[in-house]
Amino acid sequence: MVLDKNQLARLFLISAGFLVYFYVFKPKLDTHPVTPPASTTHQTMRPLGGMDGSSPLVSTPFSTAIQGEEKYITIENELFKVVLGTKGGTIKRVILKKFKDKHGSELVLLDEQSSNMGLSFSYQNVRIETKALYFQTQAKPVYELKAAQEAKIVFRLELTPSQYLEQSFSFSGNSYQINYDWHAVGILDPNAHASFCWNINMKSLEADDKADASRSTVHYYLLDQTFDKLKESSTEVEKKKIEASIKWVSIKQRFFSSAIIADDAFAAGELRMEPVVSPDVTKSVHLSLPLSVKDKAVIHSKFIFFFGPNDYKILKKVTKGFEQNLPLGWPVVKWVNQGVIIPLFSFLEKYFSNYGFVIFLLVIIIKLLLMPLSYKSFISMSKMQLLKPELDKIKEKYKDDLQKAQIEQVALYRAFGINPLSGCMPIMLQMPILMAMFHFFPHVIALRQASFLWADDLSTYDSVMRLPFTIPVYGNHVSLFTLLMVLSTILYTRSSSQSGPKEGPMKGLSYIMPIAFMFVLNTFPAGLSFYYCISNVMTWLQQKFINYWVDADSIKEKLMTRQQKVKQRGKLSFQSRVAASIEANNKKKNKV
Repeated sequence: MVLDKNQLARLFLISAGFLVYFYVFKPKLDTHPVTPPASTTHQTMRPLGGMDGSSPLVSTPFSTAIQGEEKYITIENELFKVVLGTKGGTIKRVILKKFKDKHGSELVLLDEQSSNMGLSFSYQNVRIETKALYFQTQAKPVYELKAAQEAKIVFRLELTPSQYLEQSFSFSGNSYQINYDWHAVGILDPNAHASFCWNINMKSLEADDKADASRSTVHYYLLDQTFDKLKESSTEVEKKKIEASIKWVSIKQRFFSSAIIADDAFAAGELRMEPVVSPDVTKSVHLSLPLSVKDKAVIHSKFIFFFGPNDYKILKKVTKGFEQNLPLGWPVVKWVNQGVIIPLFSFLEKYFSNYGFVIFLLVIIIKLLLMPLSYKSFISMSKMQLLKPELDKIKEKYKDDLQKAQIEQVALYRAFGINPLSGCMPIMLQMPILMAMFHFFPHVIALRQASFLWADDLSTYDSVMRLPFTIPVYGNHVSLFTLLMVLSTILYTRSSSQSGPKEGPMKGLSYIMPIAFMFVLNTFPAGLSFYYCISNVMTWLQQKFINYWVDADSIKEKLMTRQQKVKQRGKLSFQSRVAASIEANNKKKNKV
């Protein structure tokens, strides 16, 4: 197969579009440290200490709850371990049992140093924050739940028999979700507003902390099914005041999410996020979510907490729209991921534990599915190549009359029954799959800390050499899988075009695009570069197979037969009508 000038131009346009897509969707990493204001950091990280005698609560019925001894209750199921505390009657610690952090230790998603949450409301013109109050409980210290078992932990703060606060947490043996109920009787003032407040510092959990930070943000989903988020690439403080009803808010990190979901909806919301320069923290978040309260005398609100992995199969079962915590690209690309890539990958990982082999099989299956398109593209390019000498003659003959050259080219295509765009369309139809992989691999949690060959973690780049300096765009390391991908691209292009001459600026085009990809993909997951590398090799083998299977003489014979039939019929096809239209326009212009 010979790549002529037009085919190389099409290849350039497709590759350029691919690079633009990479540039637009690749999160911008912060290369200049931004230290948050000291007051803000202090507010977010402030420990939950008790109140002293000067507290305004001393003169209220809440005075009995501002001091006490904190007790902890541990609930452990098959998926996570959660620690609750009587101070605040809330969640103090969450450990995901099936995952490890970047140091190989147990993965602590949040703890008392990184997170505090609670309800906030006014009572007799005093602001009450439940996170600073001591609750009572009859729960035992430890619960170990199996698959079918459940447990309910109740915290109660009683002011009088007719005035009390009650919080309850319900767990099951095989779920990342916690049902949370808040019950208040005779507490709120008639004009009071109650809000759920949550301060959390996202822990740095991944080996590539920059990629972790660049893909961490706050997602939210409105009651009208609108999904939105704060800008994850921002190096400044991001704030968002939402006046509409909110169904859920998720503090989304690259591979894990901590979320609260309303049974009905939050009345509104204020979200705040800022980057933090720290080896242990990536971003700091503050949420203030006013509750929808109808009856101030008796308030009963239900919520769900989710603490777990950003696994599509798990997220989809939580609540409506919650799977959008896993970014899968624009609509067409998203549909390809949801309908093809994710189901196929999930099927393969059931039978194979080596994810390098899973990626290899993924390439094979996708190439087989795309075989008809590849075959059609190859046949079309073969036909175009057979016509290339005739096309060159037309260009030379009418080099001073572009419109006449177009008419003659269309007539030539008509005579041989060729659509010049048919070779490009199959390639364009394959682009959504290439884009889907670009979104799939950086977010698939199955590759996290999965080793293959020299790569310790397929979810991040495979650094085989650390550079003593940083190259703009490229970085300060060398990814071997990316180099292999670039090499395979160059060898495939060279093999495809070695039988044809390279003209003018097209001479170096086959090398420019792979080098550009080398810069773009150097910091992307090794799994993605490995996929593209194997895909290039398989495409080369596929072309060799088609070239062996298809007889060029047979194609030429069919083209000649087609030409004779067209001459005998003397009928106009679509291409001839196009030629007639061009000629008519040309005559009209000449008259003018």
